[in-house]
Amino acid sequence: MWMGIIVRRATTVAFMVLLLGLGGFVKGNEVDQNNAAPAQVFRQWLPAALAGDSVAQFELGRAYADGAGTVADMAEAARWYKMAADQGNARAQRDLAILYNKGLGVPQDYVQAYVWFDLAAVRFGTGRRYDQAMEMRNMMAAFLSPEQLGEAKRLSEEWQTKAE
Repeated sequence: MWMGIIVRRATTVAFMVLLLGLGGFVKGNEVDQNNAAPAQVFRQWLPAALAGDSVAQFELGRAYADGAGTVADMAEAARWYKMAADQGNARAQRDLAILYNKGLGVPQDYVQAYVWFDLAAVRFGTGRRYDQAMEMRNMMAAFLSPEQLGEAKRLSEEWQTKAE
């Protein structure tokens, strides 16, 4: 009996670590690696983000998610991630999916989480990030009814068709 409880808790903890690690919500992100002070994050990325640069939009989303240079604001993070995700930025698509999965800054929506994980996987192509996005997409599928899964696949295909 105790072994079952321990295994379930360890699995839950491992899943949360995976989600948090995927989302870039941990220390050591690119902004820190560039040695940008928190207040400089906005000076560095805001002009380019406003001009439509998806990398800058992603970095601002991450700054809001992490509270770097501002108070953490998941709704604002989602807004910037969405701008970058709509342009095909795979990291923004992945992080937006995480927000939809957890209901952070956006309503919890497993269909949208599936769609964005799927799109991120396509953009990542191969490697560790691809594998993680596919794993998360497949986990989201377990929460969806057959109709919802069909809708998620349709939305993903529709987005990809528009992007081409």
